[in-house]
Amino acid sequence: MRLPGQVLFVSSLCLLTVLSASESYAGFERRYAGARSLGTAGALGLFGEDAWSFYANPARAASLSEVGLFYTPTTLGLQEIRSMGAAFRDHVFGLDCSGAIQSFGYELYRETVLSAGASLPVSDFLFVGSNLNLNHLYISDYGTDLSASIDIGGRMFLSEHVAAGFSMTNLNSASMTLSNDRLPQSFAAGIAYLSGAFNLGIEYFKELGFPSSARIAAEYSPASPVTLRAGTSSGSSSFSAGFSVRLAPFRIEYGAAFHQVLGTTHSFGLSLELDGAGETEFDDIQRYRESIRRR
Repeated sequence: MRLPGQVLFVSSLCLLTVLSASESYAGFERRYAGARSLGTAGALGLFGEDAWSFYANPARAASLSEVGLFYTPTTLGLQEIRSMGAAFRDHVFGLDCSGAIQSFGYELYRETVLSAGASLPVSDFLFVGSNLNLNHLYISDYGTDLSASIDIGGRMFLSEHVAAGFSMTNLNSASMTLSNDRLPQSFAAGIAYLSGAFNLGIEYFKELGFPSSARIAAEYSPASPVTLRAGTSSGSSSFSAGFSVRLAPFRIEYGAAFHQVLGTTHSFGLSLELDGAGETEFDDIQRYRESIRRR
């Protein structure tokens, strides 16, 4: 890209950052990893159980074996900014283990995150987990930088259908660049209602240096293969929605964020279930909790 194009690209990136600070798509933010996360405004910390759910909360409460892919071709109207990723989740030696790689940006600026996570049950109603993230930054004509960050999370079931939990990102205050720019640090906590056909989550979210917000998301399955979802955040200029279609062992995902000023961001996902259980997420949670009680 020639110099005028570089100037235009950087200017557009700055505009995106200013106008969508509450959405936070750049700067090693991982709230929108996957089409499902985008379709629920990132409020998946308490009811998401898929290959990408460990980004929202490292503590998981189900036993799954799944591979997930997503692709976001543009971000808030900027054709050059795209993101993609691949994730894997499996249950190994009593631990729910996850791994993922995610890329954001273009030829001038690129963020790449390699993550590994593990979650274990303390009891049949309490789960804890942690992620280790290797964050790589590339800026054309400036070079690269590398930093490791740690996330933690917890999840507690108050009843069969109600769960509460929390998550914290960059617990070790990792930073990058010669000026020691700290990677985003955030805290989220909330409560959710879960069932086979309907999920509802409400979260408090605070990122250091930004105003706090309340996020709400809901999922509804009018028929067993189809799930509709939507979400939003207070103080935001956007609304999110999406859907998934399950054609076992595959699940096709679509998510979108509609911004009042910068337009629409689309994300597409594909997941492959390797365990072949064919259950709903709620059924898998119940089965996993019951297996813990019998130990």
